[in-house]
Amino acid sequence: MSLTSAAERRAHTVTLDAVRRTFPTPSGTRTVLHAVDLELRAGEIVALVGPSGCGKSTLLRQVSGLDTPDSGRILLDGTPLAGVDRRTAVAFQEPRLLPWRTLTGNVALGLPRGTDTQTGRARVAELLRLVGLEESAGLRPRQVSGGMAQRASLARALARNPGVLLLDEPFGALDALTRLRMQDLLLDVHAAEPTTVLLVTHDVEEALYLADRVLLLRNLARCPEGTPTVARVIDVPGARPRDRADHQLAELRAELLEGLGVATHHPAPLDPDLHHSI
Repeated sequence: MSLTSAAERRAHTVTLDAVRRTFPTPSGTRTVLHAVDLELRAGEIVALVGPSGCGKSTLLRQVSGLDTPDSGRILLDGTPLAGVDRRTAVAFQEPRLLPWRTLTGNVALGLPRGTDTQTGRARVAELLRLVGLEESAGLRPRQVSGGMAQRASLARALARNPGVLLLDEPFGALDALTRLRMQDLLLDVHAAEPTTVLLVTHDVEEALYLADRVLLLRNLARCPEGTPTVARVIDVPGARPRDRADHQLAELRAELLEGLGVATHHPAPLDPDLHHSI
């Protein structure tokens, strides 16, 4: 039985209302996010794809509270986000584990402040079982594989009991086989620990396999001023877990790659603003 109450594990909605973010550069101000209007429904998985520099990680940082929009607002369950919020948790491409701590000790770092010792130990043990690391709990990061370290990072993020889980290319540094296994693990974890997930990925197939919706972003440096960052929102059909060979996913994959300018079946991408290597 899970040690976390239904209230603590409740997934949150996320609303982005006219979010805009710019950054100063030697040649002037650069707009990365513009006119981002989006609602993440409670419990869904949404993937962000797009060319390098299009603002995927910047958008993720907005929702995490690690960065602030120049204008617009972000709401969690209707409440304005103000700085880092305990209802969110982030896992990055690199596990960022403390080398002197065991996996147990690293996962425990994610526990909410004030968690009593007995409850904390039980919760950490529960999460290590969930990600398949119960037999490696006493090992240190240097003693485990990259995939195991990434599983520990995911467990640490979940230790916070987040209503919104933010994943910034969490499997990008893994080999192909481990990456596939981690994708399946994420779906298992999502089923066991319901939360709203926002995932940044460069892998179109990964986005279509995991997400309920895929957002295709533009690199605004290549667009006329005032162009919205979100170029397209694609609803992914079928319940998870999906058949990776499903013909509908293959068609959406071709559509996304074409939007990114890397398709081979047509002479030009559907959206010339996105003509950029992935």
